[in-house]
Amino acid sequence: MGRFLKWLAWILLVSLAIAVTLWLVSRYRGPSAAQTAALALMQDRAPLPPGENAFPAVWLLAYDVPQDQLEAVAEADFAQPTLATSPGGDGTFAAAPRAALAGFQHQQPSREDAQLFCNGNDTDCLDKVRADPESYDGLIERNRELLDRVVSLQSYGYYRSPQTNPTLATLPPVQFASYDLTRVAWQFARGDVDEALTGVCDGAQAWRRLGANSDSLLIKSVNDAYTERYIRLLAQMLGELPASHELPGSCAAAFAPPAVADASICEAMRGEFWISRHHISRLAIDPDPVKSKIPDPLPKRLAWDPDRSLAILAEGNSWACSDATASALNDDVRVDPGHSRASLWRLECVANPTGCMLADIAFPAYDNYQWKAQDHAARLELMHALLWLRSNARADESPEAQLTGYWQQHRRGNRELRFEDNGRTVALQLYADGPEKWWSLPLFPAAE
Repeated sequence: MGRFLKWLAWILLVSLAIAVTLWLVSRYRGPSAAQTAALALMQDRAPLPPGENAFPAVWLLAYDVPQDQLEAVAEADFAQPTLATSPGGDGTFAAAPRAALAGFQHQQPSREDAQLFCNGNDTDCLDKVRADPESYDGLIERNRELLDRVVSLQSYGYYRSPQTNPTLATLPPVQFASYDLTRVAWQFARGDVDEALTGVCDGAQAWRRLGANSDSLLIKSVNDAYTERYIRLLAQMLGELPASHELPGSCAAAFAPPAVADASICEAMRGEFWISRHHISRLAIDPDPVKSKIPDPLPKRLAWDPDRSLAILAEGNSWACSDATASALNDDVRVDPGHSRASLWRLECVANPTGCMLADIAFPAYDNYQWKAQDHAARLELMHALLWLRSNARADESPEAQLTGYWQQHRRGNRELRFEDNGRTVALQLYADGPEKWWSLPLFPAAE
């Protein structure tokens, strides 16, 4: 019995020595070469495009802050220690007291007005406006100042989140920015056709530009969704106009063939990485910001390494900014991030199991953002092809055959088109949200 206990003690001692050695090697060996390169890639930032930052204007969209004061007021607003917003029952945000905005009128629409504005569930905004023209005359008039500020967003070149309060930087009142779609539909419904066509193409061009130059996944996703709404509205407008009706020059720019930036989430993922770095830094300073009465069975410092966690996040998300991804986006090949769930039985996780588990869980959440961005670029590509057909169709061949031929000749990848409703609509194969997903547009009159 004594010999058994002696051997057991030696086994436990050796096991403990091995565990301690593995923990020390894991903790102090530093990031791998791949992680070091990924850290550099994710902390790099692309040069700013021309124009001004849209963030102050978007953040203060509901307030009548003069144009020349936007940046200063937004900066002062973010310097407040207790800045917060909370969602209201109608999907808008109710503002908490904000000293920096004292003296500026808050022009958030009423609940009734918010319900009148077209939203993402209204696939036919024109019909909604035409059903009650007097209500929409009043709606536009009551909210004219807010709508003018929404239109002014079209003059900005990019979106960059502020370098303070990164958690709040992802929560601007973007729902107000969608209200211009209703204004454009209202213009078309009341007969201001050319003004409406200009508005729809200017709107699509602006949201396309801001989405391609955003450091926020939220803003990228919202801008792509708003662009889709403008595409649908333009298709419906053109369905009611002869092919001979001339389009504004901004339509060609709005629906020019997509570039890599239209389909990329690289800058947005860098913004997400910056937010993660901020949170990790805060946790490293105070690992227990909320004290629990339940004792922790394992000290956090033994199970979590902030620096290594950041390196794991960088390596797992750097695919979004890689040359291979850029090449796939250029050819519209469905991107494969290639990060299957990694085993926790790896050396870097011995001293950082918490960081490994959190990172590995988070990685797949970003895949669909990439595929949705590629679908956004493909929608632009389809609208470009439809506008080409509108101006160049020949009488000796069906529009379906001409569109198919043009698509096969000019498409960047292998996405399929199919015609539905006896040739009245065209459907585009999508990458996001699972297999066999299609997005359709009505075919509008083409030249004869």
